[in-house]
This record gives sequence, structure tokens and C-alpha cells, in this order.
Amino acid sequence: MVTWKEIKDNPQARFRIETKAKVLKTIREFFWADGFVEPTTPVAVHKLIQEKYLQPVPVTLHNPAGVGFPFFLVTSPEIGLKKLLAAGLDKIFQICPVFRDYEDFGHTHNTEFLMLEWYRSPGDLKEIMDDTENLVKFVAKQIGVEKIFVGDKAVDLFASWERVSMKELWEKYLGVDLDNYLTDETMADLARSFGYNIAPGEKYENSFYEIFLNKIESSLGWERPVMIYDYPLPMAALCRASANDARYVERAEVYIAGLELSNAYGELTDQTEQIKRTEENYNFRKENNLVLSPIDEDFDKAVGQIRPAGGIALGVDRLVMLLTGARDINDVIFESVSDQIERN
Repeated sequence: MVTWKEIKDNPQARFRIETKAKVLKTIREFFWADGFVEPTTPVAVHKLIQEKYLQPVPVTLHNPAGVGFPFFLVTSPEIGLKKLLAAGLDKIFQICPVFRDYEDFGHTHNTEFLMLEWYRSPGDLKEIMDDTENLVKFVAKQIGVEKIFVGDKAVDLFASWERVSMKELWEKYLGVDLDNYLTDETMADLARSFGYNIAPGEKYENSFYEIFLNKIESSLGWERPVMIYDYPLPMAALCRASANDARYVERAEVYIAGLELSNAYGELTDQTEQIKRTEENYNFRKENNLVLSPIDEDFDKAVGQIRPAGGIALGVDRLVMLLTGARDINDVIFESVSDQIERN
């Protein structure tokens, strides 16, 4: 809990809030020094990117006559930043609050949290992975943190970060050749073989994460941070296919002390494929009775105007958790959702 009374009475609470401010300042210094521009994009939008599972927060905005217009609080600044990429701003970053409904009110999730996104165009996934490692090391150095301590374990942030493909990871931890489990049906069968209750017709991601979250994730990044790259094609989201193997896509995530910190893409820039994925995801949301946003056709067109690019979303609050030793995200968010609910 971080309320004004807690900050006043508890030196540790004050330390975490002050450290968070230093982290934000240092992130900006890192990108400014590399010639990045920091634009602002809307927090309330009429149309969202069509993502399969994220639940947006609907809001209604009114004009002076009392006429209401449906909007959504952004789940990320991606839609605005990619339009700016299409406009020719080729090195951009933004730190902003984002909102996701039906999230836990604590531990590593919160309905409102701070997200850092940045993009390079021209750029690729490797450059974004390099950026991420350099950024975290730069921030940690500036605030005087060399290692992250969790219990009796210490993660060396300044060691060379491990980079491993998702296929190598499944072979290492499960003895499984991921090449054999790249369809909805085969991944569901694999999950059932591990004892998980997978419904008939379950989508790939759900079966995949049932295994990954329970059998692999908690073991990641305990000696040094690890970057996992090349995800199976069914988990493509808005990233492009791998140049090495079209059954996989250019996606990478960073894990430190078992905690996912960021999600990076070699960005999709094919307008035809973008429109196809938009329609597929919209139909999925409609079939599963999820909140629907109108399709942003302007965004789909903009994607087709972007040069080869790499991009990433990084959870700032999670980074602050790691750097300050906080075990709950509410310890680094001033008056979080759960604080306000508890107080009222």
C-alpha cells in the first residue's frame, strides 16, 4: 500500500516513490541521449487495436449538450506511436499510464500501470533487445543497483544477458521439441499430457501458457536476466515472421527473477497481413462476447507505411519493483486501485 500517510510514516515507502521518480528521469535521459523523440498520444481513444484477450476500460465522454460518445482508455500507446512511425518519426518513445480491466489488484498486476514503449524504424528485434539490456543496465547504474536480491538469490544485472529461443527453452526445461507442437490441437494434447484440463477447441495461446506459466516461467532469469525470442507463429500478435523459420515469429520477452518485464516485436509492416489479423481478432472477440471496439482502418493503413521496425513495451512499475526489492506492484504505485478500494 502506498498512500500519503504511508509515505509520511514509512521511510521504505518514501524510498520506493522517490526511486520511481529517478527511474523515470533516467529512462528519459537514456533515450534523449540516443536522439529519440518523446511524443504524447491519446489516453482515451474511440477505436482500439484488435487484440484477442486484453480487456479495455470503456468510458463515455460528453459534449456540452450532454451527448455521450463511447471511448476506451488505452491498453497501450501502440496505436498512436505506430501512426507516428508511419508519419516519419523514426525513433520514438513514450511513458504513459495504461489501463486493463479484469486484472488482479496486486502482486504483479494492476488495472492502471505505467508502460514504456519505444520504436526504431528502420530497426529490428535484435536492436530492440540490445536497447533493453542497455537501458536496464543504465538505469540500474544511475540509481546504484548492481544486483537484485530475492530471498537468498541474487540476479546480476551487469552480467551479459542470456538470449535463448523459445524452442531451446522448451527442450531445456521439458525435453520437448516445440516444432512438433505448433497447432491448436497438438499444443492442447501436450498440455493434457501434463495433466492440465484443456477444453476441446481451445486456442493455442491458452494451452501454451498453461504449460509455460506453470512449468517454465518461475525458473527464468535468476542468475542473470534472460531474453526469450522466436515465439510460435500462432502467438504472432503484431509481429512479423522469423527470417530463419516461418513457423516462428520475431517476438522476445525479458525475464528477471521469474518476472516478465517486457515484450518486444520485429514489427509487422505488411498491410494485407495486418488487415487479416485485425479481422481475425475482431471476430474472435465477437464470438467470445468480449468488449468490442470499432476497427481502426486508419491504423491498418498506417502500418503499411512503416519501414522495417522494432518495438517494445516495458512495464515501468515492474522494473521499479525489481530495483527496490518490492514484492507487490501496489508498493510502487501511489494510491493504486486496491488502495482506493480498501480506503473506501
